[in-house]
Amino acid sequence: MKLSVVQVKFETSKYQALKRYAAKKEISLEQELNETLNRLYRKLVPTDVREYIEEGERMEKTSKPKAPRQPSEEQNKTE
Repeated sequence: MKLSVVQVKFETSKYQALKRYAAKKEISLEQELNETLNRLYRKLVPTDVREYIEEGERMEKTSKPKAPRQPSEEQNKTE
C-alpha cells in the first residue's frame, strides 16, 4: 500500500498548544490525525468505492511479483 503525505496549514500558536497538551496526555498527534482522516474517509467516500479500493489492495498484496530466481551453483557449473 502506498502512502501519501498530507500537509495542512494551522495557526502556529494553536499547533504549539496542541503539541504541548498532547505530549502531556501522551497522545500521538500523527495517530490522532490518521484516525480523523480514516473517519472522514468512511464518512465521505461511498461504500462501493471503498470496497473497490480495498479489493484492489487485497489483490495487490496477493499478486506481488516474485524476485527473479538466481541460478543455482549446479547450473553455473554445467554452463
